[in-house]
Amino acid sequence: MATKKKSVKKKAIKKKSSVKKKKPVKKSTSKSISRKVSKPASKKTVRATKRKINFVTKNLILFAILSLLSYLLYIVSSDQLYKDFFSLLSWILGFIGLAFLIALLILLILKAMKK
Repeated sequence: MATKKKSVKKKAIKKKSSVKKKKPVKKSTSKSISRKVSKPASKKTVRATKRKINFVTKNLILFAILSLLSYLLYIVSSDQLYKDFFSLLSWILGFIGLAFLIALLILLILKAMKK
């Protein structure tokens, strides 16, 4: 019985020692790798032109009016479905109008810094 256990242990040891070793990776010396050197990114200047300011102002006014109109319809409506719809619409249009307000302020600051 003892001899069988020893032979089983020897087989287990042989299996562990028979793990394959990784082959070393050969480094190629003859081939040269060409690298592309990227140029630094050019900085584009943002200019506050009259066209941009007019575009942002028109859209700001449009979305402010639409937001107020949907808010008024929210107040006037009596059905819960309409109240929910106009409330959501008012919030969405209000945030879009706020985005145009921020864009207008940035353009006006850029215009003031230019002078």
